Formats: sequence, structure tokens, C-alpha cells
Amino acid sequence: MLRPFRLSAPAGVLLVLLAPAVASADTYVVTSCTDPAGQPNAAAGWVAFTTPGGVTLNTCAQRGGALVAALPSDTPPANATANWRFDAPLGTRIVRVRASRTTTGLESGPPPQAKDIAYDMVASEAQVLEDCTPGPLSSCVDNLIAPLDRQGLNGSFVQFRVLCTNAGLLCTRKLGVVATHLWTTLEDPLVPVVANNRVIDDGEASGILRVRFDAADAGGGLYRTLIKVDGKIARALPLGPPPCNDVYTADLDPYQFSVPAPCPRAVTGSTASLDVRSLAPGPHGVEIAVEDAAGNQTSVAGPVEFPKPNVGVGGSSAEVQAALRGRLRMWFVKSRTRTRRSLASRFGTRVVTRGVLRTRSGRGIVGARIDVYHIRRDGKRRLVKTGLKTRAGGALTLILPNNVDTRTIEYAYRALRPGPITSRQRLRLTVRTKSGRIYHRKSRARR
Repeated sequence: MLRPFRLSAPAGVLLVLLAPAVASADTYVVTSCTDPAGQPNAAAGWVAFTTPGGVTLNTCAQRGGALVAALPSDTPPANATANWRFDAPLGTRIVRVRASRTTTGLESGPPPQAKDIAYDMVASEAQVLEDCTPGPLSSCVDNLIAPLDRQGLNGSFVQFRVLCTNAGLLCTRKLGVVATHLWTTLEDPLVPVVANNRVIDDGEASGILRVRFDAADAGGGLYRTLIKVDGKIARALPLGPPPCNDVYTADLDPYQFSVPAPCPRAVTGSTASLDVRSLAPGPHGVEIAVEDAAGNQTSVAGPVEFPKPNVGVGGSSAEVQAALRGRLRMWFVKSRTRTRRSLASRFGTRVVTRGVLRTRSGRGIVGARIDVYHIRRDGKRRLVKTGLKTRAGGALTLILPNNVDTRTIEYAYRALRPGPITSRQRLRLTVRTKSGRIYHRKSRARR
């Protein structure tokens, strides 16, 4: 019967243990048996070991459960032991242990306290957290009930156990320990490794920045993709399903998990995006990064200014504000129409277009990029040029290829890049053959 060892921590003990505590940099917390919200878990990572006369029990998956290690007999056999051990995942070290546990068998009073039983908790062989044997000279003069919090550790494992230390004879009393909360802080100094990262869409036309990447990590694994705006996390995208999630979102520490290595070690073809339309007006510093379970980050893209005012480098604040309200005007050089927005040309003749980008007050906008789209007879709109820039006075020139066919040419100005088109101009080009027929290039037959 293990009933004598099913002890509950006093209410005050639970409150002390559950006080919010933000993990330091490069660390994460594994909450075993119970998390800060009071939800039970199976105490993943804790492994039992016993010899004859020792008993272990794990009821952590149910509410009010515990990890139990006991010598339940009134006279435990020689060398009897019951152990629970937690090993740090590869690439991590144990730097802090918090526990709520109670013992029986260490109390003072009859029967006589013989030093043939012991309870201890260690973090690696050389780091003793608790060491108790009955007797007036022991550091444990009675059963343990107060919470344990040991920091500054550097261990590869943590273990607690009860044992009969009499090598040849029966021991003289029963002994047990019941642990209802065991929280281990792991240090993980290695940053994620990012590979094959590329920009799928720079967002200059769509307004949405999209990236794709592969990543790998040791220790706790790959936790989240972070989209940061002006140095602050604007959005966090999980890289794995539960248990790769914060078990307690009500405090300030997002690095609390229920298993030792909660997140995937690698991801392939992961994507992330940012819609510029969700940002407040004006330029922002944007970065997309991948983060591991301990908060270590590696940049995937950026930081970059996003969106960027479409004006030459070095523009003053007034020039930038004026450029946001710029208007684009384009024309055919040889057109004889009143607006010069249409032109009939002979096939093989080089066509020249010119234009100007000005503010509302008539001042030329220098160094702005203009997108050029071609719209052919089938109605498909194709971006053919993004590097056309305005020069002195806001002027720009584009010479079309001499083999161009009949089409509409659209010039688009985006006050913010990326961002929506804020001013556009369309020119209609009609190309005729020597016989006077309107020329449309035949589409290539599909194989």
C-alpha cells in the first residue's frame, strides 16, 4: 500500500511555486507533472529505476497526481532504492530546478532514527540539491514540505531517490517522497541554422512580403517564425504542433513547455509573410526570423525598411511627404493626338515614350521607380520592367523594342514600395505591317 506517501503540498506552497518567473536568455522551462495553470501532464522525460524493495509510481497525467518514490515496507531490504531521473536533451544543460515535494519517514520521534535510510536530489553527480538522513545531525531535521528552488546549476541530469543504505541487513523504517511539481530550466546556447532562404515575393507589387526557408536546431528545437516590426514581435507563427507551444500564456514567459525537447529539429520549405496594408502609415523596420524553444533567433530576411517611400535616397522629410502624393504623366514622343497617349506605328520602327513624375505643386520627383506592364490582345497583364527610374525634374524615358506588336503599355507609380499603385498612365500602341494590317504576334503553340 502506497497510501502513506500520497501527500499534498499546503496551499501556500503551491502559490510560491507558481509565482511567475521569466526565464533568462537562452533558456526554456520544462514543467513536469503540473504546469503553472494547474493543468496536469505526464512528466515526460522522467524515467524510473528501482531495486527490490523500492516502488515508483507516476500518476502525473491525472489531476492531483505525482511522481512517487518509496520504500513502503517497515523494514526495507538491504540496498533497496527507488529513483526518478530526468536527462537534459542533447545540446542543453540544467541550470535551475524548482520542485514541490513532500517526504515521509524523516520526521523526528519514535521509532529511533537510524541512519540506514536516505533521501537525496542531485543535479549531476557533484551538485547535491538535497541530502537527508534521519538523525539530529542531518540537515533535514523533519520531513520536507517547503518548495525547492535551486539556481546557478550546470548539470546533465537531475535525480531524486530514496534508498536503504544498509548493505547487509534490513533497514529500520519506511521512507517516501511525493513530487507534485518538477520544473527544470534548460540552457540552450545554440542558435538555429537557416538555409535556402529566399524571397518569394518582395511585395513591391502585391504589398505582401513572402519568404521561404529551411532551418535546423539542436536542443529544444524550432519553436516559431517571428515577424518583427520596428524591433518588436508583431506576429509569431508556430513551426510545430503541440507540445511545441507555451503551456501558460498568462505570464510574461513564452518559453514554457511540457516535454524536454518540445519542437521539431528541422523544417523544410517553411513560409512566412507580412501584409504591408496591416501596418500604420510610414516606413517600418521589418525582419523575419526563426526562433528556437530557448528564444535564440536567426534572421531569415531583413531587417529592411518596409514599405519604403518611392523617392531618391537622401530625400528630405518634406520631399518624402510630397512624393507620397505624386502624379505620373506619360506620352508617345511621335504621337500626333492631342493627349499623345496613342500611337500608330509601322512594325520594326523603334517607339520612344517619355514622361514626368511630379508632386501636386509641380515639383519633379527624382529617383522614383516606375513599374511597366504590357497588356496584349488576350488581356493578360505582364510586368516587364521594375527598374525604370525618374531623373532630374522627375523625367523618364523608355524606348520600346522594335519588334513589339500591338498592345497597351501601363506605367505604374507606387508612392510606397511595396504598396498599391497610386498613379498610373496607359498608352495605346497600334502596330501595322507593311500591308497595313494590325500586327499581333502569334502565340507559340503548346507542345
